[in-house]
Amino acid sequence: MGRYVQTCPIIYGAGTVSLLGEEVKKLGCSKVLLVSDNIVAGLQIYEKCKNSLLKAGLDFVEFTEIIPDPPDYIINRGGELARTEKIDGIIAIGGGSPMDAAKGMNVLINNPGTVNQYFGNPFYVPGVPVVMVVTTAGTGSESTSVGVITDTENNVKNSVICNAALGILDPEATVTAPPELTAYTGLDTLAHAAEAITAKIPNPKSELLASEAIKKVVANLQLAIVDGQNIAARGELLLASNFAGLAFNDALVHLGHAIAHAVGAKFHITHGIVCALALPEVMKYAADINRWKVKIVGDAMGIRFSGQESSQEVGELVAQGIREFAKQFNIKSFAALGIAREELLAVTPLVFNDACYNFVPKELTNAEVKGILGNIYDNYK
Repeated sequence: MGRYVQTCPIIYGAGTVSLLGEEVKKLGCSKVLLVSDNIVAGLQIYEKCKNSLLKAGLDFVEFTEIIPDPPDYIINRGGELARTEKIDGIIAIGGGSPMDAAKGMNVLINNPGTVNQYFGNPFYVPGVPVVMVVTTAGTGSESTSVGVITDTENNVKNSVICNAALGILDPEATVTAPPELTAYTGLDTLAHAAEAITAKIPNPKSELLASEAIKKVVANLQLAIVDGQNIAARGELLLASNFAGLAFNDALVHLGHAIAHAVGAKFHITHGIVCALALPEVMKYAADINRWKVKIVGDAMGIRFSGQESSQEVGELVAQGIREFAKQFNIKSFAALGIAREELLAVTPLVFNDACYNFVPKELTNAEVKGILGNIYDNYK
């Protein structure tokens, strides 16, 4: 059985940020909270968003304190501002962190307490319309029901459940993303798609969208890094991110993201880097369960198969293909990042505690997870 949905409508195309004000007005909003970070807030795209809101006659309040892996205390501060200002809409302008933060703040608008009380809890008084103006091509958060928040009380990543009302995918909004960020977010997209295809309960829609997302990342990531002004490549990467978000919102991500969340929370390494390092070994694990699903990932990447490969051989071919792809973008190994092997292995209990572990296609023992972490360390040089 497969189940799939579309969480929110999407407007895609160069220049579509200009539609923001009128689209927000259509949602019944009159005073909105702009959620962003101090880097995006200094960009032209942010000014375009504000001008579009002003042109539509809308009031807004700005909250530009978001940092990577947004912590609970910042979400709580933004939620309090939203309540005090009596806003009736939220607009996130940025990448995954502002989008996830906006979801967390929306949970708090009509509910008491801190965001920590609502982790994993979909039962709360609904908030207001949330609109996502996407400036990086990676998380697909505009089309997922999850907002990832750092739980500083327990030093782990957790999540709220909240859907956006609208996503605006304007390639012009992503041209200022630097090469490193473009690479990291593109590799996050690749991981979303590969894990969705190899999920515990896959479905045909997720497989189709995820396969297409992988093809778009492989074909366009290097182009966008070499020429950040390449609107066609930027647009394809935005679509890839969105397609992968739609795919994993239904099929869900699993072991790779459980590892990425655990390692990211412990060592504060950029999410896309950990995803890229974990994915090869996760595909080897998934191939042992269903090599045909992993072969779909490889086919989308352009990897050649004879059709006679064993499960182990399929897994190794795809793992090596992912490693080679990641190395194009100078992704460093854990050793090069200054993490000792034993330090990485010590993260094993945190992997089991991450919510994404609940969706692994096959249960693992403590020794098996430790072995996968060891292979991640040893096999990516």
